[in-house]
Amino acid sequence: MSSGVCFGQSQTSSAHSYSVHALKHPIRIEKKEKTEKKDGNYLFWQNSGLISGAKAGNLRGGWGNNPSGRYLTSLMLHVDTPLASRWAEIMLRRALILKTGLPRDVSPQGWIAARANLLLQLGEADAARALIQKSGLAPDALLLDATVKTVLATADPAGLCPLLPYFANTDLKDANETLVRALCAGLGGDDAVSSWLFSRANYKGDQTDRKLAQKLALAGSHDNHTIHINRGEVGHLTPWRFGMATAAGLLLPDYLYGSLNPAYWAFLARSTMIPARSRVTAIRKAAVLGVFSNSALVDFYSSLSASDNEHDNNDLVINDDIPNLKQAYINRDETSRVKAIENLIRNGDDADRYAAMILTARAASYITPNKRYRDIIPDLLGAMFSAGFDQAATRWASAVKDMDKEQSDPAWILLALGSPDKVMDLSRNHIRHFIEQTNQSDPWRGRMAVAALAGLDRIDEEESWWFQIHYDNFLHDENSWVKALDKAALSHAPATVALLVAIGMQNRSWRSVAPSTFYHMLKAMKKVGLENEARMMAVEMMSRT
Repeated sequence: MSSGVCFGQSQTSSAHSYSVHALKHPIRIEKKEKTEKKDGNYLFWQNSGLISGAKAGNLRGGWGNNPSGRYLTSLMLHVDTPLASRWAEIMLRRALILKTGLPRDVSPQGWIAARANLLLQLGEADAARALIQKSGLAPDALLLDATVKTVLATADPAGLCPLLPYFANTDLKDANETLVRALCAGLGGDDAVSSWLFSRANYKGDQTDRKLAQKLALAGSHDNHTIHINRGEVGHLTPWRFGMATAAGLLLPDYLYGSLNPAYWAFLARSTMIPARSRVTAIRKAAVLGVFSNSALVDFYSSLSASDNEHDNNDLVINDDIPNLKQAYINRDETSRVKAIENLIRNGDDADRYAAMILTARAASYITPNKRYRDIIPDLLGAMFSAGFDQAATRWASAVKDMDKEQSDPAWILLALGSPDKVMDLSRNHIRHFIEQTNQSDPWRGRMAVAALAGLDRIDEEESWWFQIHYDNFLHDENSWVKALDKAALSHAPATVALLVAIGMQNRSWRSVAPSTFYHMLKAMKKVGLENEARMMAVEMMSRT
């Protein structure tokens, strides 16, 4: 996106050098720098991140001047995922992988562990692992725990073996030391020792953990076939069971993911040990979370298309979605392309609809603006904004202006919030018309629209107060979260603002976000230079509700 917001997306080639695209675009790890030491202590920790300088974009200000590590890690512990907003996740991921100095009041290991754990909660397993590997630190208990979780989330059990020397006298929740030793002995070819250790781990009760590890340890041997694991035996999902089962190519039932953090869907999405066709649902969920981009989604569907001779006749993804996707991108007839985009977006529930918008974002940006597409224009705009293509979306302003006010309202609000400049009529009468039309069916959207317009300074303070008073929608709160957000904004600490926005967004649904909360988020983001992200977040809210 030309205005610089699309760091997690695919508009510019430079984005791929640091964005986490799990299938196609791994993080590029920069050359390690030397770290100055004095009396065994790090004076300034140079390598505590993955992106810096121009790649950090508007987050260059980091965590502010001389931040408290104890305060920041405490905030990270209070983020309850998933977040309501995809763009909030993208912004927070970038903040967590920033290359910054070590804050005061926290150890290097604690600082890395807190950030890696939060990345895992977001579903960003590859980013978490890269962050830990880049640090090069000997793990203490906190960092060891985060490293084990990361290894399991990336379904790479062999990565546990180098950690064995650190397991002594450490109580790890997600890994049994005896099982790890048995697994590593088997992977190293020492079958006798592996078998003996597994027999010691043959504790009473549920044998699933042992059987999963033993099947991996015996991989390639004849005895591997004697370890039978029924998917129904996995009564509940844990990091250990996910990592072992996925590494063994065992696809676990969908119902096991239902009560867990959706991050597990993102972990599954990037697990190439599982057949691609079995990961379609996970890929789409990961895109909505913010882990996968438009380009990663299109690449994934292209890989499915390349092997479409292996499908059955009831496979809707192959029979419907892929033909529509091909039409959306390559058909020479523009009307046919628009129809294909419409077919993809208007099937499924709200979450799947937004996944389809992300999937068709680039295709939508190629459509020539014309008001004859009035019925699908809001979806086309929502698709473009989902991937940060704000300049392409802004081209539709004249077409929307030519439409009747009643017809144009859904598209008008998207352009009013998402365009880099004020390209739509933002008079009191027009905004009032939108609110009153919206209030007939969904008063919450009308209140959120005012909050977004005011938070982005699309209307001035006087107009904002008029709408607040006239519609009983007061936006100014006074609580500890607002005070912390205002303080971070005044200190110009964009990464801290991103973290506090995530705390305000820790809801599974946009409907749980209050207009006053949203207003303060956007106001703070704009103040620290994150206006582009704020605009995309505002449009996302209107597109998904």
